Amino acid sequence: MIEHDHERVAAPSIAHLLRQLVEDGNHLVRTEIRLAKSEVRDTLASAKAGAGAIAIGGILLLGSVFTLLGAAVGFLAPLVGAGFAGLIVGVATAVIGGLLIVSGGKKLSVTSIVPDRTVASVQRDAKAIKGN
Repeated sequence: MIEHDHERVAAPSIAHLLRQLVEDGNHLVRTEIRLAKSEVRDTLASAKAGAGAIAIGGILLLGSVFTLLGAAVGFLAPLVGAGFAGLIVGVATAVIGGLLIVSGGKKLSVTSIVPDRTVASVQRDAKAIKGN
């Protein structure tokens, strides 16, 4: 018969377990903060590139809009007179522009820059801590 020497392994103390819990909690918080920073940085970089393209496109479109509005006034001038043609085109573009601004403002949302992955990760961590 072969005998095995069984050594007693000391159970970790409560103080050691609490210290480990605090260290793990700190590590978790630091990791979540790094994830949030990374996610926000990626979102902002993408937004900057998009904003640049929108600005350049807007400048080019502005020139074409002025040209088209001038052409519309020129088209209407022989029919209703130059002054009234300018008034018609000006009011029509003001109404269309106002409607587009209101519509676009409703579609803008601050929630699009929320770091969704980080929020989901923190919610999972909170559930795990609660034991659900």
